[in-house]
Amino acid sequence: MRLSGLGIWNLYFLVKFVLYSRGDISFDLFANLAFFAFLAISFQHVWLSRIKHAMSVVVGVALLYHDSWLPPISRLTKQAGNVQDFSIGYFFEITARVVSLDIIFALFVLVVFYWFTVKWLRYTSISIIGFMYAFWLGGAVTSDEVTTQVASNSQTTKKQVPVLVSDSAKQKTPDQQLQDFYQQQNLLQSQFPDVFNGQPFDVVVLNICSLATADLNAIGVEPRNLFADFDILFSQYNSATSYSGPAAIRLLRASCGQTSQEQLFKPVDEQCQLFTNLAELGYKTSVALNHDGHFDDFIGLIRQYGGVSVPKLDFSQFSAAQYGFDGKPIYSDADILTNWLKKQGSSEQPRALYYNTISLHDGNQLAGRERMNSFESYPLRQQRLFNDIDKFITELKAQGRNVMLVVVPEHGAALQGDKLQFSGLREIPSPSIVSVPTAVKFIGPDIKHDGLNVVDETMSYFSLSELINNTMKLDFFTGTVPINRVLDNLPTSAKVAENEDTVMMYIKGQPYIQLDGGEWTKYPTN
Repeated sequence: MRLSGLGIWNLYFLVKFVLYSRGDISFDLFANLAFFAFLAISFQHVWLSRIKHAMSVVVGVALLYHDSWLPPISRLTKQAGNVQDFSIGYFFEITARVVSLDIIFALFVLVVFYWFTVKWLRYTSISIIGFMYAFWLGGAVTSDEVTTQVASNSQTTKKQVPVLVSDSAKQKTPDQQLQDFYQQQNLLQSQFPDVFNGQPFDVVVLNICSLATADLNAIGVEPRNLFADFDILFSQYNSATSYSGPAAIRLLRASCGQTSQEQLFKPVDEQCQLFTNLAELGYKTSVALNHDGHFDDFIGLIRQYGGVSVPKLDFSQFSAAQYGFDGKPIYSDADILTNWLKKQGSSEQPRALYYNTISLHDGNQLAGRERMNSFESYPLRQQRLFNDIDKFITELKAQGRNVMLVVVPEHGAALQGDKLQFSGLREIPSPSIVSVPTAVKFIGPDIKHDGLNVVDETMSYFSLSELINNTMKLDFFTGTVPINRVLDNLPTSAKVAENEDTVMMYIKGQPYIQLDGGEWTKYPTN
């Protein structure tokens, strides 16, 4: 046994150094150094040498995957059943996004350059210099306090209100700041009136999968124009996650502050459940979807953790408007919403609807049309969805009832992707994925539309619960209360988002992520 140069393995490390400097991967310095040392050991015995080479390939692939921004292996294992549901067409579409011709050509050029220069350049020495560069590049994260803000209306205020700690926050680690945030959020709970004797109004919540501000920008749609006929637009609304099930649970539990991902799947006080609170105030609550809800047990999750009762879904009278990435039918939003409205009858009892639509989900195909990739079909699907919403609004107005309509996306579609995640991948709840345009429209005989009020401060689910609460307490549907009164003192929060084993949090105004409980690293914003 002796020490030797790394040979072709130098190319492996050089590629990783380049990718790391570009922000395309992370770099576990100590694990890579250990692998480097292992590769430097040379065995004279032929069988030991072969075993070493075989182990090196396995470890090299595993370490590259570990350093990548791809989902943890544990996550892939848990999602194996879901991946099996992918249609062949969608699988090939995803593969085309992952395999970049530019990267393949660049690697080819690098390999050719290596073979031409390996005879006179000491690549092992260059690799050692690369490790020194990686050590210099990987600076420690500077912590900063996590704060909450107070917003009043579209004339946004910048007042910062410290959360629990202020003077000592600068000395706290990001993990401690995250815990402080969740402790502060744990104190929040909407206090709805015991009895509501004001002007009754319906609450209709449209929960849209895959619609972020970044997605609208990618197709040339301005959120302020899209929601011009609404009354309120939360331009910096935080969905707090990038997956549908957790997003729906967070929305249905909006009457309490934001919790960690782990706490989502534990029992919660019924006062945290928005629709339970509405039911106690005399609302007839209902749930509708434009899909069967089987994927990732969506229906089971909202039943068990969202506090809502989901009826048996019957789509026999509807034709498919789209087909999902799993080949299952997706139905017209206009058809489902109109059908729900017809079933309500003429009862004066206030209604509360939770509606979930996946019309914008990645991989959907429009029925009766040739196959398109998701980026090509997204503008068509977005336009069709909002045409359906406009039609539904017209039908609501025709009934003459008071309605508070809330459009809140679950998360974005990651339509364009970024350095860390290819288009459609949402494993990391990045700022562009969790920043979703959320809008509110008041409909009623005494309601006058005086233009769109844009709230530019960071809002989240608890803010929506408080908005409904304010609407009740101020008896807004009398038509005598200015809309800025409803928006007064709505609580906002720091932008924190979380998936399983992945957290995104702003530190000193910049987004940082933590994977698998490891170190906090800055998320590239360009």
